[in-house]
Amino acid sequence: MPGTGPTAKPGATPPGPANPIRTTMGFQRRTLDFVGEMIDTYGDISSFRLGPYRCVLLGHPHHVRHVLQRNPANFDRSAFPFKLAKAMFGRGLTNVEGGEEWRDMRRMLQPSFHHQRIASMAEHMLAVIRTRLADWDTAAASGEPIDAGVAMRRLTLHVVARSLFALDEQGLINRFAEAIDTMDTELVAYVRMPVLPLSVPTAGHRRFWAAHTIVEEIIDYLITQHLTDQVDRGDLLSMMIQAEDSTGARLTDEQLRDQVFAMLFAGHETGANVLTWLWYLLGMHPEVQQQVRQEVDTELGGRPPTLADCTRLTYTRQVIDETQRLYPQQYQGWRRALADDEIGGYRIPAGSVVFYSTYHVHRHPEFWDAADEFRPERFAADEVAGRDRSAYLPFGSGPHRCIGEQFAMTEMLFIIASTLQRYRVELVSQEPVAPKALITLGPDQPVRVRLLPRG
Repeated sequence: MPGTGPTAKPGATPPGPANPIRTTMGFQRRTLDFVGEMIDTYGDISSFRLGPYRCVLLGHPHHVRHVLQRNPANFDRSAFPFKLAKAMFGRGLTNVEGGEEWRDMRRMLQPSFHHQRIASMAEHMLAVIRTRLADWDTAAASGEPIDAGVAMRRLTLHVVARSLFALDEQGLINRFAEAIDTMDTELVAYVRMPVLPLSVPTAGHRRFWAAHTIVEEIIDYLITQHLTDQVDRGDLLSMMIQAEDSTGARLTDEQLRDQVFAMLFAGHETGANVLTWLWYLLGMHPEVQQQVRQEVDTELGGRPPTLADCTRLTYTRQVIDETQRLYPQQYQGWRRALADDEIGGYRIPAGSVVFYSTYHVHRHPEFWDAADEFRPERFAADEVAGRDRSAYLPFGSGPHRCIGEQFAMTEMLFIIASTLQRYRVELVSQEPVAPKALITLGPDQPVRVRLLPRG
């Protein structure tokens, strides 16, 4: 059975394959399959070489909990993937290792994501969603298929831009979107084959940094606008500008830019992928889509959703949760051990790179029955109450749990409810789609759908 593996002797080194070339190539070319094979072969704790690094792989929820919750002070965020993130996004909250700098920043930003402030952003979200749905009417009327991934990326980028900046200038949003798309394309190419550092001026790397500069310039322009007029627009940037720490200090312009850049990039990419997978799953399971549609009709009665409705759309939330279990966007995590530790009876030496796979934690047979099947009822209240909480961590866990979780859930619930009030979503093909492990966990091929007007 997966996850059993050999019995550890106290202080033993985690088992694993010896060939560093094979393990490095296997991890880079087929990450999810490679990790699954490691867990099947060596159990819940194993080790492998990834280039010059000795990595300890954790596959059991309790072992991941040890790193993220029980002893997080010993596992910092200085492992090599964070170096790439810092090069792109600076010292945003997601990239700071921890300690006093991270705590001060977290305390300053946390109020910006409280329920009341999300409520002030709700109308921004709904305005963008209404506009995009109207644009889809043409495709729906003609029966022309759309690429769900492309449509969701455009929608979530507009939602995040409006909610972050109260940005309505269509030309600026389009320029912004083109630059983000270029960064995404070149970053994916780099992750697939990271032969040369991004600092080496290849054609693709030059395109990446040119787009990066455009995004920075637009963010700087918007920060300057907000600082000049000092008006609280109800957007996230206004809230972050006003945030203060215990001494009364505020974020610098550079810190503001880094925070906004990271939230923008991560916020639209992850939300778009979850929604793309959700439409795929609802297309493969029309009976579930019908149940979601019935709940939306019953709870909303044809009116637009509100923030208060998010607690009423319980089955819709179960569908989102199950989608994120199967396709978690934070599908992997990295830490570095600062001091010697022990996990599951195995010695973890100081300096070890610790890697965990959320994708496989969400499928561990000890916690999930028929784990590859799509079953939203797993997240009914009584099921959740009886389950070990460490088995499900789509937004991370411990001190570094995603600060934007409520924003993301609100955005997704609004998009799903608004879409299903208007359309029935049908897949063009019933062929299975597999996950592709890159920066996030997207589909390995386009998810093409038809929007069929209701009634």
